[in-house]
Amino acid sequence: MSAEQVAALAAGMRAAADLIGASGAAGLHVCCDDAGDAQVMIQVTGRAGNAAARAGVVAALAGVLASSPYQCDARSSASAWLHADGQAGGIAVRVYTELTVATTATAGGSPAPLALSGDGYLAVVPDGHRLPPGWRWITELDREHGAPGREVA
Repeated sequence: MSAEQVAALAAGMRAAADLIGASGAAGLHVCCDDAGDAQVMIQVTGRAGNAAARAGVVAALAGVLASSPYQCDARSSASAWLHADGQAGGIAVRVYTELTVATTATAGGSPAPLALSGDGYLAVVPDGHRLPPGWRWITELDREHGAPGREVA
């Protein structure tokens, strides 16, 4: 590792420490990535609490970053995260926590993930199907799921 890479990692760790100190957050896993441009990744883990508590930590860190949290959904699998992106000390920072995707039982009894269209239509996304553009996964942060609509082809 070059001296420049070491300096970038050290700057990233200092930026992360300052960010965490300013937010008062706990239950975090911090990683500095030196591939290409230096980036700090801050994962809000289950040690920070349930989904609402973790979302609160992401929001607190986002506030220090002058950013806003947003849901990031995988298109090819039922996976979702809450992200906030910004910069600290000139270093790119991504704060995130994993979200559990809500499911409902299918006719065969197996769980199937639920998604929501841009216009509020709730549907089951069958195994092997992709999340359609403009849709998002229903997660543990959603308070009410309602009844599933039609299957998405």
